[in-house]
This record gives sequence, C-alpha cells and structure tokens, in this order.
Amino acid sequence: MSDEAVVHQNEMNLAPLRQFTSAEIDVFFSLCNKLREQDVNELTIPFEELRLLSEEARYSQKRFVQDLKFVYDKLLDLTYTERDNLSFKKVVLFTGYKVDVTTETLTVRFNPNLKHVLDDIISNFTQYELKVMTNLKSVYSKNMYRLLKQHAETGYFKITISDFREQLDIPESYRMTHINQKVLTPIIKELGLIFTNLNINKVKVEKGRKIESLEFTFNPKKKYLSMNSRNGD
Repeated sequence: MSDEAVVHQNEMNLAPLRQFTSAEIDVFFSLCNKLREQDVNELTIPFEELRLLSEEARYSQKRFVQDLKFVYDKLLDLTYTERDNLSFKKVVLFTGYKVDVTTETLTVRFNPNLKHVLDDIISNFTQYELKVMTNLKSVYSKNMYRLLKQHAETGYFKITISDFREQLDIPESYRMTHINQKVLTPIIKELGLIFTNLNINKVKVEKGRKIESLEFTFNPKKKYLSMNSRNGD
C-alpha cells in the first residue's frame, strides 16, 4: 500500500503546510491519496490502515490519536488557492473530520468543489511515491521534496530567501548559519539520494554579501506519463 503514487495539482504545493510535523505531513498526504484513489468526498478509514500508509505503525495508539488531533487543527487553516492574474480565490480543502477511538476509525470529508485538486491528471501535475515521502526524516526535506518534484523535468528551481522561509515555515529567528545547519544540510543529505547531483547555490545581492535567493540544480528526469498512457491507451 505504501508504494502507491500520489498525484496533486501544483497549486496545492503552494499552500504552505505551516507548522506540520513530519508525522502530520505523512497523515495528511495519506488521506489525500485515499480520497483520490476511492474517488469519494467522504472517507472512513481504520486507524491501522492509515498507520501503515503513513509509516506510523511504530507509534503507540495514544501517540497516533494525538497526531490525528493536531492534524485536524491544522487542516482547518489549509486552503487551496486559484489565481487569475491579480485575482484569486481561497477555499478550505477539508469540511469535516471525525476521530472515533471506539471504532478506531477516522472519517474525513473533502470539499466536493475541489475534487480536481486530487484526481485531475493533466500536463501540469506533480507525482511522487508516498513511501518516499514518509521515509524522509526532516520536515524541511518533505516540503522541499514536493517543490523540487514540480521541476523534475528541468532540474532547476530558484526561490528567494523570503519565499523559501515561508514555504518551508522556517523560524524567523533562524539566521543563515542556522538555515545551513538545520535546513539545507538535511535537505542535501536526504534529497541528494533522490535527486541526482543535487546542489544548492546561494545567490547574493549585487555587490553585497547578503543571500538573496537559492538555486537548486539536479539531473532532470523525464516527464511522468498520464494514467491512460501508462495503461497503454
């Protein structure tokens, strides 16, 4: 089950999973995967199945239920953004969430107006294996993995330091030395095993020492085929 692929639109990548822990990110994407797979707006899933999907079988039930509670609080703030030049619209992804310890099930309800976020497979998509995602230890690596997969075909991604801080939810107190040690080092260590020849170039402001942006480079990969193409249609 953990080898299943997860597909979602790029705009979902832009919704920052602010303050999500590594385990909570696993739970979130496991839920998205099951909703898309079963083509439903509401899903009831046993704890054990979700634990296996999110690689959380190693945790106690008490710890697992606690993670589900924290995920709920954060899902309420998670939105999907649709943009049209300067105009934009934000809507919540999840409209219902119930944890039943007696039956050991989790029931979630997804916004029916946003089904395309989960199940539209078009030219502009990001696809990755859930197992790879959950095996990453650093929450920064998980979020950076999603961003780099958007640029797998080109092998190049550039982002300003301010956007980088926002997208990865880096504490405001972190100086560049902290970012090097606690963010960039884990990213290179973990994602360097996934993205061949991964390098991070720090771009400084003109005639200055301050870092203005980061350039991520790696060997490009071929574009994923659509579902129909993979089935030979």
